[in-house]
Amino acid sequence: MKRTGFISSKRKLIAALAAACALSLSVPMTAHAEVPYETYCYNYYSEGVAQPHVYLYDSTLSFSSFELSLKNPQDMFIQRGFIYIADTDNSRIVKTNEAGELLMEIKNASGPEDLLSKPQGVFVAEDGRIFVADSGNGRVVEYDKEGNFIRSIGRPVTDLIDDTVVYIPQKVVVDNDGRIYVSAYGINLGLIEFDMEGNFQSFMGAAQVSVSPFEYIWKNYFSTKEQRARMATIVPTEYSNIFVDKNNFIYATIGNLSREDMLNGADAVRRLNPTGKDILRRLGHYPINGDQYKSADGNWSSFYDITATEYGCYFILDNANGKVFGYDYDGNSLFVFGHNGYREGNVQNAVAIGASEDASKLYILDYKLNSILVYTITEYGEHLLSALRLNDLGDSEGSIAEWKEVLRLNGNSEFAYTGLGKNFLAEGDYVAAMDYFKSGNNRKYYSKALYYHRKELMERNFGKIMLILAIVILIPITIVCIRKIKRWAGEVRCNMQEN
Repeated sequence: MKRTGFISSKRKLIAALAAACALSLSVPMTAHAEVPYETYCYNYYSEGVAQPHVYLYDSTLSFSSFELSLKNPQDMFIQRGFIYIADTDNSRIVKTNEAGELLMEIKNASGPEDLLSKPQGVFVAEDGRIFVADSGNGRVVEYDKEGNFIRSIGRPVTDLIDDTVVYIPQKVVVDNDGRIYVSAYGINLGLIEFDMEGNFQSFMGAAQVSVSPFEYIWKNYFSTKEQRARMATIVPTEYSNIFVDKNNFIYATIGNLSREDMLNGADAVRRLNPTGKDILRRLGHYPINGDQYKSADGNWSSFYDITATEYGCYFILDNANGKVFGYDYDGNSLFVFGHNGYREGNVQNAVAIGASEDASKLYILDYKLNSILVYTITEYGEHLLSALRLNDLGDSEGSIAEWKEVLRLNGNSEFAYTGLGKNFLAEGDYVAAMDYFKSGNNRKYYSKALYYHRKELMERNFGKIMLILAIVILIPITIVCIRKIKRWAGEVRCNMQEN
């Protein structure tokens, strides 16, 4: 009977497992299971922690309606629902709508014979003027919003560039004051600045590369003349891409840094003010240089392009691994997503990134696919970016509500705990702020909240504390005084009795 019972129980267990498997197979796979990449961020210990997807792959703009397909495009610009693409190997600029339909094509400059040659950069000003880094012709060309030629800005007139250096502008941006900034191949003196008239002004924001003490000492004191001649010259590097925000600050990426450069303190991304000073805030737990470890392919991150929101959040494209890194204004890790590969939603050689005005969509230009991949924000991503935006606007109540939604969807978000802590810190609720900073492993802000909490306790209880101190100090003094008076009175009484 025991044997039969055991077999019967075993059969029931097998039947139950089979039913469970059948049920699981009948349930459709979720969208997350079909996503060909992971989304994660880094915690206090620089560990990659999985989190809900911030952006999901939506579609690919393959521009199949074009008579002439894209060929190795190198740059794009997104403005008010229109996409401008530097179609490099076709030597043209194309303008499309969000559906990828061709609206305008620019091939010529001042006339039919004055053709563009392998343009690698495109920028569109607020008034619709189009600026093109016409790389093959060594110039920047400006057009009106209809694509009509306005002017050409050639090689900068300066003694700082040797005549033997070939001038190849790669990227161009224009700030709100009309200043034109150009990054050029092989020029490592920084960005080339032109005034609104197209006159060369200066170089700004040279990207210095740090040198290890050992390398410096060896090169200058111990190596032979022949060894020094063979050693690479330590010079600044040029920028891989540039982006100007609404406040005239220029975000710039440096894509050709080695891991050793980064470990020695070199910056992979900078935020330059009009004087060329780097003002990027680096208050996160680790440097802003991408992944803290090599990819499965053995690649370190290589920043190739950047775009930013109006509230200080910025997204950086990693060309080496096909990833997007999101950071907040202070340089904290928001998210990482993306992957190189052949599945739909993966990139193969991403060269440019852009965002819609509300950051609800991200666009990645892939020059190998000759297409643009579109990614749409998720519910989790909406709450995350909304919390940052409301915090920037000073709406503490709204920001707190959004951070709580972020925690509802992702209870392990240290960043959300820190966001809540900052709001409560601003409101003066230091105890709550300390609790959230502790949960978010943010020791710096926890110490700050603790300081203000102690200060508040001192101010609130100053009178009581002083009264207690006075009592503690005065009681012993009073007792001593009374004893001395009694002793003196006794001595006086004795002297009177003797007399």
